[in-house]
Amino acid sequence: MRTRLARHTASRASSERVMFHRAILRSSRVARARASAMTSTSSVPARSLASDAIVMRDMEFFAKHGARRPERELGQKFTVNVELDVDCRRAGASDDLSHTVDYARAWEIVRDVVAGGKTRVTIEAVADDAARALLSEFSDVSACVVSVDKREVAIEGHLGSLGVRVRRSRDDVSS
Repeated sequence: MRTRLARHTASRASSERVMFHRAILRSSRVARARASAMTSTSSVPARSLASDAIVMRDMEFFAKHGARRPERELGQKFTVNVELDVDCRRAGASDDLSHTVDYARAWEIVRDVVAGGKTRVTIEAVADDAARALLSEFSDVSACVVSVDKREVAIEGHLGSLGVRVRRSRDDVSS
């Protein structure tokens, strides 16, 4: 039994390493493709050439979102991750907090949307609300990615967690 468990654990670890390396390769290919698409005659402003981001991971909030009545009545924990596309060069050079996004304020916005905002049926709507609120608050953020996960999914069978990830840009909030 222990040998079978050890083989399963080793196999799973190997699988996870392969998936990790594939993700790195994929992101490298995307970065190379973006770089090759940009030419000296491009009308894209220099700011968009930066691939800087502020990342806020594993924020946890208790809320009552869900499609089923027990989810809305009892509530559950939601895990939220946010990536804000912002040019960090000025803050990096100056080491001045006023030249970057206020992380504490960003956290408050996410908390207010997820835990204190309107009760939503879908986590897609929760993620969309958070992304739009962040873009509305921070003019230096050109786009953001918000993922919302819930660990306790109301289905039969085992599902470790369920999540959604949305990407919104400044164009999405101006329309």
